[in-house]
Formats: sequence, structure tokens, C-alpha cells
Amino acid sequence: MDQVYSLVELWHIFKLAILVSLVGALIGHYKRNACILLPIVSIDFKFKGFEEWSQSSYRGTMRALMLIVTIVNAFISFLLFLIGIRYGDNKNTDPILFELGVIGDLIIGVGAGIIAKSTVTLTGTENQLSIIVTSLLAGYAGLSYIQKYQKESLENACIDYENKLACSEEDRSPHLYHKNNSSDEIAATKEP
Repeated sequence: MDQVYSLVELWHIFKLAILVSLVGALIGHYKRNACILLPIVSIDFKFKGFEEWSQSSYRGTMRALMLIVTIVNAFISFLLFLIGIRYGDNKNTDPILFELGVIGDLIIGVGAGIIAKSTVTLTGTENQLSIIVTSLLAGYAGLSYIQKYQKESLENACIDYENKLACSEEDRSPHLYHKNNSSDEIAATKEP
């Protein structure tokens, strides 16, 4: 196999495998979503400053000054939210979710195509048909394999986040201690 020193050389060597693998990845993406899913960014940010500003009794320049202060406050609150500092209404909001959609699936397809071509070449086969079939299957199967782990990871992340929220709510609630007899006590909190 030739040595690769640039992206142009990589494209020249793996062009067929990448293109066919992209077709497999698109088939897998469409099978899973029944449509082409564009990238999604979900940010559960809450800011009530604009509602308070619209209900304020200020007029004229004072109202304009309050709008500027509200915009700056919203911007700073949003930046703090993005880096993980949450307070007020945003304390118990959902985590930031970023889903690449079809772009992520195409990236997986490129990687699967390169792996498929390398594997076929290592076996000593130079048949273009074997590269096409292997790349198509690798794009589809690689996407399905990654999606399985992505789904498990997302479910585990949601469970961990919900557990953390439940624990933080328990920490804020008043604790009651109940004593049945001198030998056993029931504590309301438990360290994990």
C-alpha cells in the first residue's frame, strides 16, 4: 500500500472505498431515522429577565438602560450556563445535547470505508468488487455498531443525570430520623 502524507493522497487512495461506505452510512442513517436528520443542539436555558423588563414601569432612557443591563445579564448567564455554572432557574435543567445527525453518520462512513479498504488490501486482494462490497457493508454495519453504543451511552448519561438530580433534591429536603430501638437507626442520607 502506498504511503499517505496528505489528505489529497488519502482521498486518491481511498476514494472508491470512502464513497461506497458513505452510501452504506446513508442507508443506515435513513433506516434508523426514516429521514435525513440535520444536526441538533438542545440547550435548556431559562432566563426570565426579559419578562421582568417588559413588565417594568420604567420609561424613556431608564427603560433603554434596563434593556441593556438585561441583555448583558442574559449573555453572562448563558456563558456561565455553557461552562457548567448553573444557578437560579437553570440549576436543575437538562444537560446540553449535541447530536451530529447525518454529518456524524457520514464521518463514521468515511472511517469505515478506510478500514474496509485497508483490510481488503492487507489480504492481498486487489479486486474492485470486493472493495465495493466490503466498504458498503462496513459503512452500514459500522454505523449500526456505533449507534448501539451511542444509544447505551445516552441512556446511561440520562440515568446518571437523573440520579444526580434526585440526590440533590434529597439533600435539600429536611431529613427525619426514626429510632425503633437502641440498636437500629434509619438515616435519611447515604453516601454512594
